[in-house]
Amino acid sequence: MLVRRLIARLLDWLLVLVVAWPLVHEPVLVVLCAAVYDALLLRLNTLGKALTGLRVVGPASGLGLRRVLARTLVTTALPGVGAVLVLTGLGWREPALMAGLGWQQPWVVVGEHVGPGSAGWLSSLLLVGGFVLLVLSVVEALDLRGTRTWHDRKAGTAVVRLKVAAR
Repeated sequence: MLVRRLIARLLDWLLVLVVAWPLVHEPVLVVLCAAVYDALLLRLNTLGKALTGLRVVGPASGLGLRRVLARTLVTTALPGVGAVLVLTGLGWREPALMAGLGWQQPWVVVGEHVGPGSAGWLSSLLLVGGFVLLVLSVVEALDLRGTRTWHDRKAGTAVVRLKVAAR
């Protein structure tokens, strides 16, 4: 179950990255897009969960806005902000990272590498803060008890496998 959940999350992040990055070219906005995608489709099903045969279910009263926002904050915003902080702490600005990976749109001007000396202690603080958020996200995701991780228990949700219809 844990592997399916991680694959579903990865597929959702990749979908958002492929769709949002060419439009906004800003890591913070990509994280915001991922959070909105997750929050809007939590009551239905995200593409990653649909492909892996999973579904988020809530209590009999349904998934209220508070539960949806709590779950989205922990599952999407927390690791997203951590990744942005790590990238910023490493000194990469928006187009330089993608150009360094060989992915550059024709309308994007290649950015430059900002050395750690330019931001001083702030870059180290951002890097450490980002790693802390990412480690917290990993620990939180691995705290699986049955169908519920820590964020599921706090939001009152569970992730269940969809049954395949017999033919």
